[in-house]
Amino acid sequence: MKRALGKKMVIEIPVGKGRPVKAVQSAKLSNELGIIARNFLALPNKWKELIVEEKDVTLIRCHENFEINLDEHYVKDSCENILKNRSRQWCYKLKKMFESALSKEVARKIEVPELTPENWNRLCDMWSNPKHKGDTTSEGVELDRIEFYKNTLYSNEKGWASEEAESNYNNMIDLKALYTSGESSMTIDEIVDAILNKKSGYINDLGYGPKPNTNRATQRRTTELEVSLRKTKEEAASVQHGLQK
Repeated sequence: MKRALGKKMVIEIPVGKGRPVKAVQSAKLSNELGIIARNFLALPNKWKELIVEEKDVTLIRCHENFEINLDEHYVKDSCENILKNRSRQWCYKLKKMFESALSKEVARKIEVPELTPENWNRLCDMWSNPKHKGDTTSEGVELDRIEFYKNTLYSNEKGWASEEAESNYNNMIDLKALYTSGESSMTIDEIVDAILNKKSGYINDLGYGPKPNTNRATQRRTTELEVSLRKTKEEAASVQHGLQK
């Protein structure tokens, strides 16, 4: 992260933005907080379970590679929010690793370099408990990948992280309404992958998982979905217009 001559990269977060407005700064900060979340932050069942001191200790590590003023409350709050999102992404990835195993016993044998065997076993025990099955909201409703995408990139206080993220989510909802029932059905994973034009495991705007190459088949499928979605919207608009006459 350090530039030439040993200088640290300056990270500036304008008031009300929630993240650096410069793309390079934003990407570097997000990546660094992702490393911190994986290696130095405890994995809570819920974010609010972490005490202030635990969050502060991890955020201070940003000073090792960046010139960043964490004494400004809006800068610290913004970094904490990014850290929370990266921690949730890490937990999501670990849970998918757990779910990919044929059994709890097999899952325990998975080696996660960032975790001690004791911590990994603790997570396996937690996810084996029926109360913790699936990704859930505070009301206990299981989240699918579409809602996980929203919960990670949207907040009631600041709205969407970007216009692209909002557009992606709206398109996912439209496709879900069209393709999760009937003969031409699609799974939630297929819908997310089609909209983001990525293989399973990569979430655009987050850098989650390996970024794969786009192939022609995926491009063609995405185009077909976009055309079908556009036609359906046009037909719905036509019907609505007819009803208003």
